[in-house]
Amino acid sequence: MADEAAFDPMSIARQWMSQWEKLTNEHGTEWLARPEAAQAMQAFAGAALKAQAASDDASSKVLAAANLPSRADIEALGQRLATVEAALLRIENHLSSGQPSAPRPAVRRTRKPPA
Repeated sequence: MADEAAFDPMSIARQWMSQWEKLTNEHGTEWLARPEAAQAMQAFAGAALKAQAASDDASSKVLAAANLPSRADIEALGQRLATVEAALLRIENHLSSGQPSAPRPAVRRTRKPPA
């Protein structure tokens, strides 16, 4: 019974994982020290950015063809809505403050009615 409590079945897995992490760190450090690796990573990052741009362009064309708004359209609409809500809040605050608004000037009559 005491042997079963001391036996840890995950200890082997933890040891293997620790060794794997050490080896990966060593080989990764050696690989990244090479200038070819930096160039390859830079080329890969550039290709990923181009692929993402092409995907964004294609999705915007599909949305336009389906007469659906794009993400930029939704964001612009959200900004306009936030502006309207802020103006409405200012109006509500002004009306609830109880202060009378400034009196309007009297309308000047410049035309005379026909005689």
